[in-house]
Amino acid sequence: MAEPNLKQLLLERSDWFAREIMKNVRRSEHAYITPAQSRLLAHMGGKPMSMAELARRLAISRQAVHKTVAELARRGILETADDPQRGNSKLVRYTEKGRLVNRAGAQMIQRIEADIAARLGEARLADLKRLLAQAWDS
Repeated sequence: MAEPNLKQLLLERSDWFAREIMKNVRRSEHAYITPAQSRLLAHMGGKPMSMAELARRLAISRQAVHKTVAELARRGILETADDPQRGNSKLVRYTEKGRLVNRAGAQMIQRIEADIAARLGEARLADLKRLLAQAWDS
């Protein structure tokens, strides 16, 4: 049987990481967050972003982004505002509650990375992060 290619390996590890995050979310006060919402918040990375950019990054329709953002806005995590750079575009940004949720998510990720470091070793995890941080598209 052929060995998995890089894309397959990256997808497998990304899926594993997403499952680990959701395990942590389900045990937290934010258990209402769905995998789709978690993915959208991860792509925002704590920063405001346009609906169009979110749709592009998530590879989903703008309608799907609007629906997910509306659900998170109803929970008080996100809000939309007019984009000062583009008059007819909406910017999605965190509320104060959303910033708290983002910090909780960052702590979950730190715990998962600590688990990975315990399995692979700190140096190997640092190497992996350094390799993945390099620009491949230049």
